Amino acid sequence: MTRLDADSIAARLARCVELFRHEDAKQPQKAEFRALMGLLRETTFTLQDDGGRLVVNGSIVKEGVGGLVQRVGLHNVREIVIARDPPPGQVFELLKALADQPALGTDDIPTRLRHAGVDRVTVTLGELAPAAPLEAPDRLRALAQNPQAVSVGESVDALVHQVETALSANQVEQLLSLLAEVARSLERVPHGSKARRQYGVALKRVYTKALVAQVARLVNEPQYHGDAILALQGAGAGGVKVLIDLLVAAPTRNERRALFDALSQMKEGTDQLVHMLDHRKWFVIRNGAELVGELGLEEAVPALARQLEHEDERVRKAVAIALAKIGSGSAGEPLRRALRDKSAEVRKQVALGIGGRKSFALAMPLVVALEEEKDEAVERELILALGRIASPDAVQALIKFSQPGGGVFGRPSSALRLAAVEALRLAGTPPAVGTLEGLADDGDRQVRSAAQAALLELKGKPRA
Repeated sequence: MTRLDADSIAARLARCVELFRHEDAKQPQKAEFRALMGLLRETTFTLQDDGGRLVVNGSIVKEGVGGLVQRVGLHNVREIVIARDPPPGQVFELLKALADQPALGTDDIPTRLRHAGVDRVTVTLGELAPAAPLEAPDRLRALAQNPQAVSVGESVDALVHQVETALSANQVEQLLSLLAEVARSLERVPHGSKARRQYGVALKRVYTKALVAQVARLVNEPQYHGDAILALQGAGAGGVKVLIDLLVAAPTRNERRALFDALSQMKEGTDQLVHMLDHRKWFVIRNGAELVGELGLEEAVPALARQLEHEDERVRKAVAIALAKIGSGSAGEPLRRALRDKSAEVRKQVALGIGGRKSFALAMPLVVALEEEKDEAVERELILALGRIASPDAVQALIKFSQPGGGVFGRPSSALRLAAVEALRLAGTPPAVGTLEGLADDGDRQVRSAAQAALLELKGKPRA
């Protein structure tokens, strides 16, 4: 191989690695990759890191490989050997590995290549020197004091470099501290500003899929949980996607709870949660329903409605709760369907989730559901839901149900009358209080006692 050939291959390799760091550069990637494969067809290629200089087939390469020098150093690569005319897929795996951020733990480049079945490309790592302390406090203080300073681009770039250094040295605490601090600074930068764009460009470089996956796994570690969530917020939609993938695969309840908590605090990309509702596995749909309900995502209502016919009761129950928590106008019709579910437990969960001003439109559907309901436990929860709604229509229905013989279809049920008394207490409106005062002399001892207790509690409460 001539010196010119060695320089050409090194330069092509450097350009390929840089392009592979940008997922949206598919066409340039293909062109450079084909050119690189053409150069590798006739000769074996050996690259060595000589203290920050690249030596290709015995000759020092001086130009056009600065980015490759950085990636080789970041991954602690001492030598790369590519056999003559290698399979394109094997070179592709090498390029992907060099372009990605180093993974925390043991998933280094030689391990990745071995797992991918690569045998015509060999990578040897150097000896890791003791990790030096990170020199980022000044930069962090500068960003914390003024996240929109004129020099913010330089500060963020310097911190990104420190993040890459921490990642390659497996310095978990420093890595998370840096990412979390950058995320805190970013929260104070207005959307659409020049400074925000500078943050975005820098963070796009550092938040690779591999880095996000490693940080996401640390959500399950109590000592890292808070900083990991902050760091993932900086990753935006990419962070949400990785968290969803981990949630789907999480084997234990504790892991699922930690990931659920992290997802509920994400500020971007939550629309991806809606896609969980069409998953083929029942528990993924259930988890997705719980999340969209927790976040109150109204855009999830159509997907939730589609799952009201799911064969698994656990899914229908989670969906019903989510619809009740969202409680928007668009959730009204699906909630009416859920109130007719064949499972009493599902119907009960709908009632438990309903309440507040957002549910005013559901008062009459609840009354209709009460007329059709045969399970007394569900009837009780429907009555209590009317108390939480506390609209004029809801209170009028409760007044009727609280009267002797005023139960559903005129059934005099002491249990339902007691539920109506409790619901009137929850409502606490003047008509509700007036009804309770009348019930304080009721002929039913239990109803009378419950009404008196409710009045005492209401009188002890300060007016809103």
